[in-house]
Amino acid sequence: MEQLSTFITKAKTESAEAAKKSEGQKSEPAARKKLKKVKRLQRKVAKITSTAKMAEEKKKPKKERKSAAS
Repeated sequence: MEQLSTFITKAKTESAEAAKKSEGQKSEPAARKKLKKVKRLQRKVAKITSTAKMAEEKKKPKKERKSAAS
């Protein structure tokens, strides 16, 4: 998780620099590629956190899980 967060911050800065170079053109391939990388890394972090959260929920008895969801 720590490595991913550093990768995300680095990718965000690279994306901002690429967007600045393209001067606002959304169709710039380099800027789009950097933005896609940021989004992909964010999805990866979300997947890892949700998997950990579900693992914690599975440890609870079934009745407690249902009451927490409602």
